[in-house]
Amino acid sequence: MKKIQNFFSTILQKLWKSPIKAKENMEGGNNMKKRATIVLGLVLILTLVGCGNNAQSSDAHNAEYEEGYAAGYEAGYNDGKQQMTESQKHFAQFSGSFTATVEQLLPDYYALPGKTVAVVHFFQDRPFLLHFQKDLTGELIEGTAYVFEFETFEVELPDDEENPDISDYMYSINVTSYRVAEDDELGLEGKMPTVEIVSK
Repeated sequence: MKKIQNFFSTILQKLWKSPIKAKENMEGGNNMKKRATIVLGLVLILTLVGCGNNAQSSDAHNAEYEEGYAAGYEAGYNDGKQQMTESQKHFAQFSGSFTATVEQLLPDYYALPGKTVAVVHFFQDRPFLLHFQKDLTGELIEGTAYVFEFETFEVELPDDEENPDISDYMYSINVTSYRVAEDDELGLEGKMPTVEIVSK
């Protein structure tokens, strides 16, 4: 491409540098017409050469685009199929009983009338709330460890949760019965709920 442009620019320079004779100008300017025609022809040729190169690069660009589009479509399609097969939901099923110490019974205005909310905690663990369907004021003693039995329940797990803790799902715990913990159910030997991970 550079060689062609250099060739045409050399020809244009030679045409314009040649002396113009007064006689030729008086004869109607035939030489000037020839020069103008040559210049226009060269401009037309340069334009067509440039368009030809653009058409070729455009074809190459289109081919690359088509290849990239097809590869991206296929990758996206396969990724979508993989996500659909992997998009199973995971659930934690809690059952059994657990040992927890009652820290505090909350005043009546925290619970609905006739119900009790207690702040409890596992051995050396953070506190959480435990809701009871009846008023247990006077029955549960603060500072005492109890074994609480509850109805089996199931909760959906976030994708990043691997070790679910029942205290994170305190509003799902429905206590069915309780009793004072025995000596072999205290501390590190305290009962913990059974947790089963289920995929659906």
